[in-house]
Amino acid sequence: MGGWLRRAPLLERRRDWRCLALVGASLALALCSAAPRAQTLTNLTYGEVKFGVLAHDAGFLGGKEHGVDLNPEIIMPSPVTDAWTASLPGYLRWMVQPRPTFGVEANTSRYTNQFYFGTTWTWQFCSNILQPGDGITGGIFFGGAANDGEIVSNKPDRKNLGSHLLFREALELGYRINPVWQISAYIDHVSNAGTARYNQSINDVGARLGVRF
Repeated sequence: MGGWLRRAPLLERRRDWRCLALVGASLALALCSAAPRAQTLTNLTYGEVKFGVLAHDAGFLGGKEHGVDLNPEIIMPSPVTDAWTASLPGYLRWMVQPRPTFGVEANTSRYTNQFYFGTTWTWQFCSNILQPGDGITGGIFFGGAANDGEIVSNKPDRKNLGSHLLFREALELGYRINPVWQISAYIDHVSNAGTARYNQSINDVGARLGVRF
């Protein structure tokens, strides 16, 4: 029993790194596929309001908490202007217009809730697919998250988060219906990246609707 307890944090770290690897591999694939066309990517820099419905702590990513997360989010316009960006080499333009982002993931089953903050980068990869003005978009988020979960727990359906302040990453793949509305698939990951004794991550997966303002 004592040996299992000593191994448990290591198992948690390995599971967390597998989740991080999935997010990282998806991000790397997106960026590598986009890199050759960096000069033709369109940075999306306007403000948006989004609302998502997410499976909380998805089971296929090692989850054991339950419920659905309601996910309102506001993405502010990028403070970096298009005029300044146009002065840069094409291979740099895709990365210099992040948008400040604030959101909530409110759990419907009394498990962990989150408030998060950070920056979002979003690009339109192609346009005029099904109708004039539509397009395929992709985005990444990086920042922090505050939560009301359990730092250490012996409950079978709660995560040992290790901290109430965590790192947060997210990936989004969307269809821009027109210049105003967008639908997308979404995945996010929160953990303390091994900075605490316990580090069980939470990974949410779902769909979102966005509207431009």
